[in-house]
Amino acid sequence: MTVLSVLCLCFFAYSQGFILDGKKFPFQDTNLSWEKRVDDLVNRLTLQEHTEQMAIGSGSTPDIKRLGIGHYSWWSNCGRGAVGNEATSFPCGVAQAAAWDSDLLFRVARASAIETRAWNNIWTSQNKYGTHKGLSCFSPNMDIHRDPRWGRNPETWGEDPYFGGVYAERFVKGIQGDDPKYLLTSASCKHYTTSGGPENIPVSRMGFNANVTERDLRTTFLPGYKKCVDAGSYSVLCAYNRVNGVPACADKYLLTDILRKEWKFKGYVVADCGAMENMVKKHHYFKNYEEVAAAGLKSGMNLNCQTSKDNAYLSIADAVNHGKVSMDLVKDMAKPLWMTRMRLGEFDPPEHNKYRKISHSSIQTQAHRDLAVEAAMKSYVLLKNKDHFLPLNKKHKYNTIAIVGPQGDNINDQSGGYSPRVMAKYATSIKDGLAQLGHTTHTVNGCKDGTPCTKYDSHAILNAVQHAEIVFVALGLEYLKMPSRHFNIQTRIILDTHGFEGSYFDGNKLEHESKDRADIKLPGHQLTILQDAIKHSPHNAKVVLLMMSTAPFDIEEFDRNDKVAAIIELFYPAQATGTALHRLIVHQNPGDVFSGKLPFTWMTELKKVPPMVDYSMKERTYRYITYQPLYPFGYGLSYTTFHYFHLSMDTDVQAGHDVKGFFVLENTGPLDADEISQVYIKWVKPRVETPRIQLVDFSRRHFPKHTRQTIHFTIKAENMAVWVDNSGWEIDPGTIEVFVGGQQPGQHKSISSNILHGSFKITGSKKLGKY
Repeated sequence: MTVLSVLCLCFFAYSQGFILDGKKFPFQDTNLSWEKRVDDLVNRLTLQEHTEQMAIGSGSTPDIKRLGIGHYSWWSNCGRGAVGNEATSFPCGVAQAAAWDSDLLFRVARASAIETRAWNNIWTSQNKYGTHKGLSCFSPNMDIHRDPRWGRNPETWGEDPYFGGVYAERFVKGIQGDDPKYLLTSASCKHYTTSGGPENIPVSRMGFNANVTERDLRTTFLPGYKKCVDAGSYSVLCAYNRVNGVPACADKYLLTDILRKEWKFKGYVVADCGAMENMVKKHHYFKNYEEVAAAGLKSGMNLNCQTSKDNAYLSIADAVNHGKVSMDLVKDMAKPLWMTRMRLGEFDPPEHNKYRKISHSSIQTQAHRDLAVEAAMKSYVLLKNKDHFLPLNKKHKYNTIAIVGPQGDNINDQSGGYSPRVMAKYATSIKDGLAQLGHTTHTVNGCKDGTPCTKYDSHAILNAVQHAEIVFVALGLEYLKMPSRHFNIQTRIILDTHGFEGSYFDGNKLEHESKDRADIKLPGHQLTILQDAIKHSPHNAKVVLLMMSTAPFDIEEFDRNDKVAAIIELFYPAQATGTALHRLIVHQNPGDVFSGKLPFTWMTELKKVPPMVDYSMKERTYRYITYQPLYPFGYGLSYTTFHYFHLSMDTDVQAGHDVKGFFVLENTGPLDADEISQVYIKWVKPRVETPRIQLVDFSRRHFPKHTRQTIHFTIKAENMAVWVDNSGWEIDPGTIEVFVGGQQPGQHKSISSNILHGSFKITGSKKLGKY
């Protein structure tokens, strides 16, 4: 045999998958580049194999035995722990936002990813696959908290797009790990885009069309997604709704023109579960699934989150065979999927990937449990503290206290939705945290049917409060809780597709995916519980209102009521609820001081809020409202006081350059505490519509009592830009005002600290283009 014959035979064997130098296929060869490995893999797959791999993104993606490729689990959620598994449970998204701490968010994301990887190592060792068993996290949620009634507000990072972008950058870095070669888990920015309600009131999200101007799209709905993509997210998840008439998951303008061309996104787009099928069934935009498959591929949609039943992307093969899309396009759309799986380490020897060594011992570690306490403490927002009623004296024990209301002893509802399964041995309720304050503690639900509270037990409430020195009234909403053992995605898709949103959820939930609030009132008889606690407790007793929700209630009358000594927003704090609350209420340790700030505007009446289906930003969020809310965005009280002074910054800047500055901040009060500093700008005489004011920087710092620090800030050039239709982002010459403090400028309800004011002048102009 000649040398040439041997070489040809070796090449044939290599190309056909025979073992060569210990490597069965080139895509398994770790010496090759990622791109070459992916190219080799996709060129080995048949059209039917491509179809199944791109269609079945829910449950268990099929294996390909002839290539040694196993099953894969695409859909997991990792925003606040290893969702669907027993793991450390961190506060919900909007609670994390209330901490205004991007470093904390990074650490929560990293802990969540570590525990998600630990569970994946466990599941794969047992050859088990399915929802919430994989490493592809459908997180973070980049939607805007734009309407108080929207059911998915708990998952967001509040109402400000700049804030969401800062968090997105840190989250993606945290969840994807620090290894230069392998991903810890992979992120997915969702729900792209304009997915901010409605869920089911007044219409179903499955057929809803969001009419949004290009200005609002670019200035409110897209900025957070761009930051998420810029941070290196491997995926974007597209939404159920239409955007200006086109289904979001088949919108070439969104998925190709903006996402891939303007933002240079190289990852994969996954459709929310059932979104592709609803293009026929709900939107009536396409006639059949073959049309959906062709349009989805051409617009830039790579993966369908769906099972093998009733699946539009199973028609990919038909679309190719009928000439509607090419095989080359199918291969190109498959590449980001395989690149992600490779970077997660699926095809490499386990010993090459340090993340494959993460074990069950990494779940609920002491460090992670401590982090859960820290996150809850930093997220709680003190909205009222009349006459400095709090903190209570930790050395004093009251004769009798009462804890009333449906959230007082409820470790399930306090976790909220899209969280890990509750691990009771690590969870503390409000009762667990506060019962130790009294020699006698009466804990009463008051609602015979739980949080909906349609059946009120007035006798139990009156008995509980009649002798109490302090009454803690624990009210709020229930969020979806989906234990993995009860969750069936096919059931969800069938119900959602046919308009029965919420039917598959356990119990009569009040705020969750597929369920909007009809109003902002306390549900059922919860208002009566609060009124009776005030009326029937002793005249010298004090009432503390504790709320678990992620959007406003109409509580203005209780903000004015002198007997209500304190109001605290807890959001959904998860497993550390009671421990964190006790530490703050009694100032257990130095630094145990309320410090959270609202990441959304707390209004009191819906008549000032546009209909949820109206996607104009007028009268929405602090950036565009013209009225004074009860509690503004960025508002939150402390036990101590702060003073801002010595603002210094660049006063003249060439267009396209950043403005740098600093200020001095002093803790002038008696306790060690954290302070959240906020920097806002206001355009003076802009040529186009701009927000009323805009957050451009924030920081959270710890201050021992009577100490001061110099804090530096940067106003980036891109944050000075205005959107000019048909032209894109531009920086204009002119003056921009700057406000620095622990709150917004010009608030009707303000905290004790002051606001610093300055300005700078922009010389020249600069076009930044479209992004």
